[in-house]
This record gives sequence, C-alpha cells and structure tokens, in this order.
Amino acid sequence: MMIKYLMIIRRFLMLCLLLIGMTLSGYAQQRVALGEKPDFDKCFDILRKNREIYNQYNDSIFRIKEHDKWVNYFRHRALKNQQIFQANREIINAITDYFDKDPERKDTAACSELYHAFGRNYFSKSASDPFVAKKIYHILEEYDKVLPAEKRRFFFINRLKSWVNRSVWDMVKDTTYLRDVYRSNLLLTSQSLKGKHLDINSLLGAYVDFSNTILLRNGLQSLQEYRNALDSLRAIVNDPAIMEKALPGMVQLGKNRLQTADEDLLRNVYLTDSTVLDKKVADSMMRRIIDRNLKNPKLSDISYARTLVMQMRLHQLTAREALELGLKKYRASFAKVRNQRLGVVEFRNFLQPFFTLFYFNDLADISYARRRRNVLKMCRDIEHVFQYRKDKQNDNSYISNMNALVLYDRITKYLKPKERVHFLNSLCVATQVTTYAHSAHVAKIAETLMRGILQYQPAMLKGLLGCKSESDVKRHKKKFMDYIHGAALYHDIGKNSIISVVNNDYRPLTADERKIITLHPELGLKFLELSPELEKFHDTTIGHHKWYNGKGGYPASFDNTQSPVRLMIDIVTLSDCLQAATERIGRNYKGDKNFDTVMKEFRAEAGTRYNPDLVAFIDAHPDVADELSNLIEDGWVEIYYNIYKQFISEK
Repeated sequence: MMIKYLMIIRRFLMLCLLLIGMTLSGYAQQRVALGEKPDFDKCFDILRKNREIYNQYNDSIFRIKEHDKWVNYFRHRALKNQQIFQANREIINAITDYFDKDPERKDTAACSELYHAFGRNYFSKSASDPFVAKKIYHILEEYDKVLPAEKRRFFFINRLKSWVNRSVWDMVKDTTYLRDVYRSNLLLTSQSLKGKHLDINSLLGAYVDFSNTILLRNGLQSLQEYRNALDSLRAIVNDPAIMEKALPGMVQLGKNRLQTADEDLLRNVYLTDSTVLDKKVADSMMRRIIDRNLKNPKLSDISYARTLVMQMRLHQLTAREALELGLKKYRASFAKVRNQRLGVVEFRNFLQPFFTLFYFNDLADISYARRRRNVLKMCRDIEHVFQYRKDKQNDNSYISNMNALVLYDRITKYLKPKERVHFLNSLCVATQVTTYAHSAHVAKIAETLMRGILQYQPAMLKGLLGCKSESDVKRHKKKFMDYIHGAALYHDIGKNSIISVVNNDYRPLTADERKIITLHPELGLKFLELSPELEKFHDTTIGHHKWYNGKGGYPASFDNTQSPVRLMIDIVTLSDCLQAATERIGRNYKGDKNFDTVMKEFRAEAGTRYNPDLVAFIDAHPDVADELSNLIEDGWVEIYYNIYKQFISEK
C-alpha cells in the first residue's frame, strides 16, 4: 500500500514540475528585432526551446486522468501555443527577411553565422523541423553559389536536402521526394568532388542512406548500387584517419547499418520480391545470419523477429512455433516499456516487430478465435505505446508506422468494421487530439444544421439517400442524421497521413506544408476502405474543400457539382469552415472570429464558395443560428469531454 501511495505522490510531483516548467513563459516570450541582422544563435535557441515546451504539452495530454483538469489543460495549452506561434513567426520572418534584402548575396559573413548557428544550436541537437530546415538550406544554397570552392557548404546542404525529402516522403509516400533523396546522396558520393570542402559526417550519412533498403525496395536503386554503397561505407568506417573526424553518433550509425545490412536486404526486399536474389544465395545468407544472431545474447527485438522469419522460411520452425517464441519475447519487452515514454528510436524499434508477429499470427496453425484474441491484445498495446510516445517533430516515421498498422490486412481481417475504425481513431487521438476534436466539432455543427433542415425545410433533401419525396425524407430522419454525422466526423480522415504537418501549429505553415495539406481529401480515401460504413462517405471526404460552384478548391480532379450527395458535401464544407474560422483551442494560425463575422463571409461568397440555400436557411431561422453560435462558442468543452470519456478514462 505504501508503495502505491509513493507512486501516486511521485506522479503528482512530476506533473506539478511539468506544469511549472510550462508556465515559465521564458523562450516563448522573447522577441527578435526585425530589420537588423538577427542573432542567429539566439533565434535557433528559441526555436528549439519553444519546440521543447510545445512537446511537453503534447506529451502530457495522456498523463492527466481527471476530466475537468484535462479540459482546462487544453484551454491553457491553446494560450501557450499561441504565444509560441507568435514568437516563432517573428523569428522565422526575421531570418528570411534579412537575407531577402541581400539579393546580390554580398553578406557571406552573415550566411556563415547562420550556417554555424543552425548546426550548433538546432540541427546537431536533433531539434530540426524539416520545413524550417528547407528554408535554411535554400538560403545556404543561394550564398554557396558565390563562395570559393573551399568554403562552400556543398556536403551539408545536400545532406540537409536528403533528410528533408526523406522526412516528407515518410508522410506522403510520393516517390518524387524519395527520388530527390537519391539525387542528393548520389551527388555526395560522386567522384567529382575534388576541390570541395569535405564534410565527413555528411558523406558518412549519405552512404548510410544509400545502403538503406528503402531506395532498392522502391526501384530507385539497383542491387549493385546497394552493394557498392555498403562497400564504400565499410571502407570509411574501417579507416581510422577518417573516423577521427566523424561524430561518434554517425560512426555508430554506420556500424549499425553494416551489421544489419544482409538482414535488412533479406527481410525488407527479398522476402517481398524473391527475384532480387538467387534462392541458393539467399538461403545461405539466412543460415549465416541465423547462426550469428542466435549466439548473440544482446540481440535486438527487431533482429530476433527477423531471425524467426528466416527460420520459418528455411523450415527450421513452423509459423506456430515462431509465433509462440515471438509472443514470449514481445510480452517481456512490453512489460519493460509499459510505463515508459518512448523516444523516437525506442518507439520505432518497439513497433517494428509487431508486423512480424501479425504475420506469424496469420499463418499459424491455431484457431481463428485465438488469432483474433492475439490481434485485439496487440492492438490495445499499440494504442498504449502511441499514447505514451514522446512527440518529436524531427521524425515522421511514426506516421508511416501508423498508416501501415491501421491498413495492414493481417490485422484488419481479424477486426470487425467498428473495431478497425476504433483502432484508427485511437491512434489519431494519440497523435493529434485537436484534429480529431475538430472533426467531432464539425460533426456537431453539421448535425445541428441537418436537424434544422429536417424540421423546417425537409424538401431540400429530396433525391438524397434514396428518398424521392418529402414524406420519404420525414420517414428517414435518423438515416440523414447518421449520414451527416459520419460524413463530418471522417471528412478529415486523410490528415492521418500527414499528422506532423497538421501538428505544426507551433509556427506558421510553409508553402510546402500548405501544398501537402491539400492532399488530405484524396489521402483519406484509403482509410474509408476500412469499413463498409465508411465507404459511403467517399464524396464528402474528397469534396469538402471544393467550392459550391465547382470552380475553386481542391482536388481539381473531383467534380462536386455532379455528386449525388452534393448537398451533403455542401453541409460538411460549410460546417468545416465555420468551425475552423472560429477555432480557439486547436489552431494557432487562425484568427478567432465570431459567428456573425463568419456569416457575413458566407453571405459574401454564397453561390460561389458556399451553397446559397444553406446560407439563406441559417439566416431565415434564428433558432438554428443561435444554436450554431452557442455550439462554436462553448461546444468544444463537450467535445473534449467525450474524447476524454471514450479514449482517456478507459485506459
């Protein structure tokens, strides 16, 4: 009993210390003077520490187990994030504006200061944001053109480019970005670099990237190129003179890559495309790796899972035996991390073996009921570790893992449609509560509007959802209410693919991020396939950013004017815009407007951007307008209460 009380007191003190740290306005309140040359060290120091404060708020969401404190926490979080947002905007603008005023690139000394400050106070401390980094490498690139060869930052710039493009690829899976990763590393490893200032850490990083199977797996690299990269990496790592100049972390990264190279090739490439290697060669490699790994008492969970796969492929183990061994290892590992907050590498390493376990589970000679129980248990554990993940903006691999998990057929085939959706929602809430809350709020607004239409003008709904007459509409009110609720709740489901962009409300979005965000309606379609109940929301998901007249918005490929549920799209669009424009809790980049201000904007763009009948309907029914006004003013409290009840209190 005493231990239990001590643990409670410890948690309370930790939370108090955390909240005290957060209330220190410190870095978020410091301002950077505009016009004159910024203090770059100070700029990146503030950006880094503001991100740390922002991370603390994100990481603490699931520590609070009392509803009132949890809701008030979001109120306080919104105020602090707004301060951070304003400070970061000033810093980023101060940096970019200063160099924009030097079109002839004469102030190379300032550029040198920027380079050293960025590396010293930001990038080297694992704090870098890929989209901020892109702004920096654009500046460095322009000045590099006027510098003598021995002073150029060629290596660092291309290394930064490679990292930025890989980070974006992790989100959108557009091979254009991965192709840019390949080009940057190809430049860094080319033989025509004589006369350029050598950056050994960037060169080492390039060979580590080139020997990553991701390029080979996506058809951007040949097997011979992959092997050549490994040979070059091995030569660098084995050269003491070169290694003396490299950072210890980069050296270890290179050694780790060499140690698992054959294992990566077999598991990530050969086992999905057996044409890559001759079977005899592959079998020989597997036997060698199995023998080596089973003798290693400190074998990682990832390598252990891969070893089991190879043993199964060589018929040394059955799928059932591999599953039992894998589950035993997994249970022991989960017990160790259950109450820990996992960092980027720990989190990624813990998740990877799950894919292998689901693979074994699907193939094992056990009953369907047992397979299903295993899947449900592992899904609950995955939800848990996602909730306790440390938020780090400089890594997007968790997005790839999240998308892969919720869409993995060896998981979904054992889940009922509602369970698939719950799994998706749980991971969405765990990674970005405010995005889910936005959608839940939009659903409430859309329901209010639909309820009013059903009461006052049901004829507006004729021809929708199979109802040919007004009397049909009246008989199927629940059908309309259920449809609009689901359509609104899942309209932004595509943002699950780009969470770290949506989650960048600690600073203004860049042009690249805004472009990526326009992809979310189309990205959402793959998630709708999780359940037959979601597939009917295809048009409202892909069309909720289209203008009423079809002449604006995105995506251009979708014609909302020809949709059989056009009015439903219009209701979701209007509800979405109303919530976003008046948002006070989850969006720092919006100026919070009131209901009357937004209605003026709706009237001004009725017939072009918004459905004129819906705008006129709200104006004609003051009771509906009042309910909408109250909902956007105070409705967020109920929204966050429901999220707490569904996803927090049950944990």
